[in-house]
Amino acid sequence: MKPKRLLQKLFYLTLYLLSSLAIASVQPPIDLSTETSTDRNYYTLNDVNDSFSIDQFLYHTGSTFDWQQHSGDVTRGVLTHPVWMRFQITNSDTRQQQYLLEYTDPGPYRIDMYVVTHRDEIEGQYHYHREKPIAEKPYPNPGAVFPITLHPGEELTVYARIEHKMGGLFSQFSIWRPHHFIKHETIETALYGGVYTSFFIFSFIALVIFFATRDRVFLLYSGLTFTSAISLMNLDNHWGLFFQPGGVSINNAVIWSGAYLFMALAFAREYLKLNTLLPWASKLTLTAMWIGPIIIVLGLLGHTEIAGMLMMSSMGVILLVPFIALYLWLAKKQHVRLFTLAWFIYGTAICIQFALRQVGLVPHLPITIYSGAIGAMIEMCLLTASMGYRVLDLKRERDHALKSHVHQLEQFSAELENQVIKKTKELEQAKEQAEYEARTDPLTKLSNRRAFNEQAPKLIKSTLRNKATLCAIAIDIDHFKKVNDTHGHDIGDKVLIEVANALSNMTRDNDILARIGGEEFIVLATTNDQYGAVDLGERIRLAIEQLNIDIDQATPLKTTISIGLYTINQPEKVATILRKADAALYQSKMNGRNQVTAWEMNQKVG
Repeated sequence: MKPKRLLQKLFYLTLYLLSSLAIASVQPPIDLSTETSTDRNYYTLNDVNDSFSIDQFLYHTGSTFDWQQHSGDVTRGVLTHPVWMRFQITNSDTRQQQYLLEYTDPGPYRIDMYVVTHRDEIEGQYHYHREKPIAEKPYPNPGAVFPITLHPGEELTVYARIEHKMGGLFSQFSIWRPHHFIKHETIETALYGGVYTSFFIFSFIALVIFFATRDRVFLLYSGLTFTSAISLMNLDNHWGLFFQPGGVSINNAVIWSGAYLFMALAFAREYLKLNTLLPWASKLTLTAMWIGPIIIVLGLLGHTEIAGMLMMSSMGVILLVPFIALYLWLAKKQHVRLFTLAWFIYGTAICIQFALRQVGLVPHLPITIYSGAIGAMIEMCLLTASMGYRVLDLKRERDHALKSHVHQLEQFSAELENQVIKKTKELEQAKEQAEYEARTDPLTKLSNRRAFNEQAPKLIKSTLRNKATLCAIAIDIDHFKKVNDTHGHDIGDKVLIEVANALSNMTRDNDILARIGGEEFIVLATTNDQYGAVDLGERIRLAIEQLNIDIDQATPLKTTISIGLYTINQPEKVATILRKADAALYQSKMNGRNQVTAWEMNQKVG
């Protein structure tokens, strides 16, 4: 091949690759209706001095910020400063407008979320604080969950300021439809409740056996399972859900983690008989045990970040224990196989969740997020089996003690199960509330377009079956944009509310009244004939014209409406009815507004 032709082909190949990269770099917004997380395309900004604010991003056009684009990688590492996250969202589902964004790590201390329109206006803002009561969080859930309303085809930008006090920071939100999230949370809460219940049962059984046998190993094992359960409940933010909905300090997680570290090493030292078999290992674990009380003191003093770093560094000591046990099993012929396996599994699990995942050495996935709880459950099961071998040697002494405590155990288990049932009911109530909000306009409290589309076919069918006449009344507030431009959106919202209240007073209980757009309303009402429909439209128009809206000025604000009316005498689709009523409404506007126009047979429908 000639050098000239070769260079020409290389030139065209380079152009092709550059154009492909340019096209690939332009990422469409994240579609809440089809995607499950925000991983595909987002930006982060390190707020090293904790000095940035949403106003700087939106209104200081002269400032420049070092936003970093990401796709897929969500681990930001162990940081002592907040991180800002930015991503664009859209919605292609015409039937779904309500979504939830869930921060996927259970450990954030604070998240401030701002939903911004394409005009750089803040449409909504939500503030999550780990220590706040559940009722004051953006969504009735112990984790960081944020409700998002996104109309079909609309594009919004989301800014999120994420702050952690201990552990790693992650830039990922899961996308949920409300009913799917409630179902997921119900199952997850029930599973966690089962895990915690099992831990407390193990702890109680071990405590009972200790009182029967006076073997210190069982006392330490009881303390280990108890502190493990409380520590996990605080780290995964479930303590407030089950026992303290009024708010829980993050220092609780620090204190109980320190208590767990102390009990874990004390149990391992006693169970493996290190003081007798391996004195050097006994001294090492005894020294490391006191890291736990140090962490507790740091938690009481409020030094959460330092305590978190110390907790992560203590993972090395936890991981050393199974290797000591393995040596005793192989070299000293001790019966510690189950203990060794249990500690290997749990040590690996918590190292993955609370160390490797935090610094990005393993991916941030559901299996790694929950690895601590899974590993703890497996470890407790194996350790319980291991402890069972000890119990077999003391069976006769144990039988009498177990009988006297069975009733207490059943009561304890029933109480925890009742807690799970209670929280499950609360989640079901939250589901019902979410379904109500999905069908209600949040400003006017009227039905929204979704609710209208669900209710209208039923009313049309029943009215026509009774040989009655039904009319659709399309209503639009005249010059509403001018009200917003002149008086501001707060006054515009007040006008919408006052008009909605007046319309509610003019309609009957069996009529359907809904807000279907910005300043657009629709009424579906039964009438005697078209003359009655026109009369109803005129009465509605006159009521709005006579409305005095107090805006804290000398003269009340006046407004008018234009009405398009269509009389329904035969079965028709809701969309067709709305188009005909809208065509009549358009005619009212063309004729000068503040009037009622009935749809004519020869009228065009847009």
